[in-house]
Amino acid sequence: MPFIYHAPATVLSPKKFIRQVDVLYDGGVTGFSLAMIDWEGVPHIGMRWNVALKEQADSSKQTGTVPCDGSPSAKGIPSWFILPRELFDPTLFDKDSSTFLQLVAGWKKQ
Repeated sequence: MPFIYHAPATVLSPKKFIRQVDVLYDGGVTGFSLAMIDWEGVPHIGMRWNVALKEQADSSKQTGTVPCDGSPSAKGIPSWFILPRELFDPTLFDKDSSTFLQLVAGWKKQ
């Protein structure tokens, strides 16, 4: 049996901040995942590795006996790394820009 990882749509940690996860990309056991995440009411992009590098050498995880937590994880709980909005076009993610407001409106309609 191959690696087993947590489907990105099921990763809801840290629970205190995440309200919604919409997966944009799932790279499977050899890749990463990206998602649009409602982080305290503000859309952000989150990223995570589905299988952490250290897990690739773990025989119990290689055989699927133990599921992979991926990276990041906190105390064995799969989590998201939230990318800073400033990494993207500042006018796109400026909370007052019409482009940003259209993006949010389109995302919330889904």
